[in-house]
Amino acid sequence: MKRKYLAPQQYNHTKTRKNMNRIANALLLVSALMIAQVCQANIKLPHIISSHMVLQQKSQCPLWGWANPGEEVKVQCSWGVNVQAVTGVNGRWEVTVTTPSYGGPYTITFNGDNSITLNDIMIGDVYVASGEVNMQIALHGMGSNTIIGGEEAIKEAQESNNHNIRVIGIPQKVSFKEEDDVAAYWVDITHPTVGYMSAMAYFFAAKVYKETGVPIGIINPAWGGSSCESWMSEEILQQLPEYKTEIEQYHNGIPQQETLIKWIKAHDKADMSHGFEGMEFTDTECARVGYDDSDWPSMMIPCYYDNPYLLGAYDGALWFRKWVEIPDDWQDKQLILSLGTIDDMDETFVNGELVGRNMGPGSFSVNRVYKIHPGLVRKGRMLIAVRMIDDGNSGGICGRPDMLKVYPEGEENNNISIAGEWTYQPVAELCDHEYYLYNYRNKEYNQRPKIDVTLTNKTLFAAFKAMIKPLTPFTIKGVLWCQGESNIGLGKAERYYKLLPLLAECWRSEFKSPNLKFYYTQQFPYPYDQEAPTYEFREAQRRCMKEIPNSGMACMLDLGNKESLTTRTKKEEGERLALLALKDIYGKNIESMGPELETFTVNKSSNSIELTFSHTTGGLMLKGDAIKDFEISDNNGVFYPANAVVEGNKLIVSSPDVNKPRNVRYAWKNWVESPSLYNGAGLPASSFTTEKSFSVDSENMMKANKN
Repeated sequence: MKRKYLAPQQYNHTKTRKNMNRIANALLLVSALMIAQVCQANIKLPHIISSHMVLQQKSQCPLWGWANPGEEVKVQCSWGVNVQAVTGVNGRWEVTVTTPSYGGPYTITFNGDNSITLNDIMIGDVYVASGEVNMQIALHGMGSNTIIGGEEAIKEAQESNNHNIRVIGIPQKVSFKEEDDVAAYWVDITHPTVGYMSAMAYFFAAKVYKETGVPIGIINPAWGGSSCESWMSEEILQQLPEYKTEIEQYHNGIPQQETLIKWIKAHDKADMSHGFEGMEFTDTECARVGYDDSDWPSMMIPCYYDNPYLLGAYDGALWFRKWVEIPDDWQDKQLILSLGTIDDMDETFVNGELVGRNMGPGSFSVNRVYKIHPGLVRKGRMLIAVRMIDDGNSGGICGRPDMLKVYPEGEENNNISIAGEWTYQPVAELCDHEYYLYNYRNKEYNQRPKIDVTLTNKTLFAAFKAMIKPLTPFTIKGVLWCQGESNIGLGKAERYYKLLPLLAECWRSEFKSPNLKFYYTQQFPYPYDQEAPTYEFREAQRRCMKEIPNSGMACMLDLGNKESLTTRTKKEEGERLALLALKDIYGKNIESMGPELETFTVNKSSNSIELTFSHTTGGLMLKGDAIKDFEISDNNGVFYPANAVVEGNKLIVSSPDVNKPRNVRYAWKNWVESPSLYNGAGLPASSFTTEKSFSVDSENMMKANKN
């Protein structure tokens, strides 16, 4: 049965960055030693409360842990605060300590039936840096997608004597139940693992520290491919009636998930003793010309297959096969096979012979371009067979359609497209870090138990319960949020317009800070297809600034990456978030963001629309060809390219094609090449529309004053 075509970005706009889990692996030994040390004592502390941490300055900071029921726990802080508590019947105790102005290092000693002393504690400002891949991506970068200035920043940090920036990287985990701890620990930026720190968070912290001298602590729970709903509590999400059915399915999915895992683990496991490169599935006959795949299902490639219309939340190994007709004059020529990007790994065969492979961490970011030697090239049909291995979350042959092609070497324009229908068959499923083998001959995957909800980083509440709840009620100064790719799609902007304020409300409640600062990045431009109107999503984010008190948005309109959803300009991104904090929290006399639309007025006498903006330090500026970015509509709602002129602090927009203008749009498209509107501080304006409704209806939307 043929499957409906799904564009690569329709359901999953960010490939999960699994190699970033190396930070957890790199720290496992130290974490294990710390756990062992704590578990030998009656008093136990969560990992968020440990040596080298940063505590929020001038605050009432909760400290908590576990001990024997009824045990008295005394807490002594070297800055002169002493408090105590008695452990409850549930074994948990909590105290609150008053912290001084920034400084350190300090010690904290916990005394009960045993004693634990934490050393090298700084007092400063603490931020949670969370979201999707662009907040997750480290200074080292991802595979071939390096961070501009990343390696230089790593070297500078490790060679410095700066122990005032600390980070705790939270391992990626999902759960159906609320966790009470995470396997992580605090380090400062001179530590060898600094290269695995969130690049955006690093550059934020470095700029804030440089400008203020305040020690900065970064708590970094981030996960590429995660949805906003996964980072929220059930109590908060219940405020949206449209999630009633999904929440019911979530509860039904808990016992179903247990049944599925039991079924998967009843299968034999692949041998991973030699790593991915040596993993054997005993299925290579799937690459042979003579293998019969006539009863295999088909899938339209490229796509991510983890969506409701295909395989859902499936991680593991699949075979893809496609026959290609080779022209007579290509016989005995060396051909080039281009498959684009594959999330994550692959071994690719032509007519049964291996022609290329990319295995191991970072493979997802590599464009597959393999040579087919002349001995394999015969006129007539040629078989391409790909065993792809997904090691978590998103998966698929997922590059742009124009990247999938075969052509003679040196003749790329003379190509045959291989985008389109491929047959496929799952052969192994990933579960708890093991690959369990399915019998592909009888299509055993088809017997897999059906479930309503699978536990992934898109599951409602799953990341919140495993990665946020264990951190609370640790006192923090603010949140740095960079997420959106997994919530982009037709009609989804309106939903995100509701979700983002609720996320801020949720975290303010959990961290017991109703006025918590909430800074977020606007979605980066990217050439999505029409099924993913990013411009509407960006507008929802822009309007959310009026819906979320104590918030700010860093515009990234000029920092998109046309080739990838992961951007390389982390220094600019982190520092734009830092500008918001420096202005708002630290009182610096600086411009914190680009021009923000305030009002618009229709001028009937000149058939133009006048726009005013806030955040115009240095004046409004137009760069390049502004007409490519601005559009103006007539009374019928039809938009035409428009001229834009700066007059004082106003922007005048008009078009010779429009006599009775009604609305203006700016950069109203997915991919924006060199946006034109800035302020004198060099910060770009967000894309926008003056329409009352684009896909949301905001009570705070401006009303036109018609002359």
